[in-house]
Amino acid sequence: MTGSALPVGFNLKEYRIEKVLGKGNFGVTYQGWDTHLQTSVAIKEFFPSEFVTRDSKGSGSVLLKSEEFSELYKWGRQRFIAEAQVLAQFRHPNILRVARFFPANHTAYIVMDFEGGQSLSEVLRAAKEPLPEQQLRAIFVPLLEGLRIVHEKKYLHRDIKPANIQIRNDGTPVLIDFGAAEMEFGSSSSEDVQVLTPGYAPIEQHSPDAPQGPWSDLYAVGATLYRCISVGPPVDAAQRQRAAEEHQSDPLVPAVTLGNGRYHDDFLRIIDWMMQIRAENRPQSVGDVIARLRGEGRGPPVTASTTFSYVPKRAARNFKIVFAGPVGAGKTTAISALSDIPLVNTDARARDMTRSRKVTTTVAMDYGLMRLSDSERVHLYGTPGQERFDFMWDILQTGALGLVILVDNSRKEPMKDLDFFLNAFQSLIQRSRVVVGVNFTGATRKPDIDDYHRHLSGGQRGFTVNAPIFEIDARRRGDVSMLVQALLFSIDPGVKDYHV
Repeated sequence: MTGSALPVGFNLKEYRIEKVLGKGNFGVTYQGWDTHLQTSVAIKEFFPSEFVTRDSKGSGSVLLKSEEFSELYKWGRQRFIAEAQVLAQFRHPNILRVARFFPANHTAYIVMDFEGGQSLSEVLRAAKEPLPEQQLRAIFVPLLEGLRIVHEKKYLHRDIKPANIQIRNDGTPVLIDFGAAEMEFGSSSSEDVQVLTPGYAPIEQHSPDAPQGPWSDLYAVGATLYRCISVGPPVDAAQRQRAAEEHQSDPLVPAVTLGNGRYHDDFLRIIDWMMQIRAENRPQSVGDVIARLRGEGRGPPVTASTTFSYVPKRAARNFKIVFAGPVGAGKTTAISALSDIPLVNTDARARDMTRSRKVTTTVAMDYGLMRLSDSERVHLYGTPGQERFDFMWDILQTGALGLVILVDNSRKEPMKDLDFFLNAFQSLIQRSRVVVGVNFTGATRKPDIDDYHRHLSGGQRGFTVNAPIFEIDARRRGDVSMLVQALLFSIDPGVKDYHV
């Protein structure tokens, strides 16, 4: 057994694997047969393919590719178990039902009702055109009734999108995949990597500590409906907010314009209502939307001219900054020096060549928080330094406003390290700003800061980099503060009055 999925015919307790329904970065979903009850089931297996492999002896056991992944694997499995615990609380025909959960093969499994049919994303691909209003009402009213049960239990789904809505063969919907579900309205998830799908996640999900509530899920419902009346996904909320901050028109065409002549005007206004950027301008409960869809109530008047009037307030601003650089450059130390909360990290014992530089190494992320004022914060994320963890680089830079690259001047070729990370984070740099901190300069006189400036101005990378460069000691809060303040000032000159 060498593949990532269990083979057809494999016996897993009283279940027999019938076929693979889908694979993702963190799991495999199977159609199984319950040999006791003689019925089909869906079985979800925790299998983060970046970290684990399958036992080649045919036992089905999951094995870590390296002990360095141990802590991250345990963290992921806890989240997987939490998904089962969330789903087990819901009893509604439009919410996926969990039958049981069990550990086996050094991993874990969730057994769920098997729902035939297709995902809404598959339905949309097959249709190749906007779905009719009658069909959409038949899908989304029951779906919202199920979501109301979720919210009554004080949970949020946090990842509603076409791929997470299953359409049964009889046309009724089922809300699936509660892997991103979060307890307690208004809570923040500052210790977690934010789970979001561009285009469907509201703006508050792009910020680690912004209050979330039913209005957040309703933005995603509105975005999903928007996808159903168009031929492509909606514009991402972060892009819409940037346009508003720069006093540009909203890049998202309002539903009342997009669907004019094909759908009833009030139906389109409901979509625009749910897709307001500012949370307070959206419906605050599922009941508000259901009443409008059934024609039983009226929401605030929503027109194309008033839908997108968001003007960001300086007092409610959050920044997300990413720290990158090679192993041992001082990212964890720098974030710890700045953070106003205890550092959150995912260190594991270093192995292979990394041991020569440090005892432990980051395998997922470091997280810290700086408070600029009572309501303004800088969220600091440190990336793993090893290239084999580069999948985390893409995750962590989502929604970032800037990048700090730390370089270890004592390494053999620090300029090559700098070029490597400039290229690796090129897309983030081109849409935001970057600043460079040169650490461990006391170990060697060369290269010096002037050498780094000449190197950056050499234009050898194929794209222009105009970055402030500072000689720093990552242990000193003042040195790292200087880096962050320079970055924030380059993003928005108005931050110069902050005492970072």
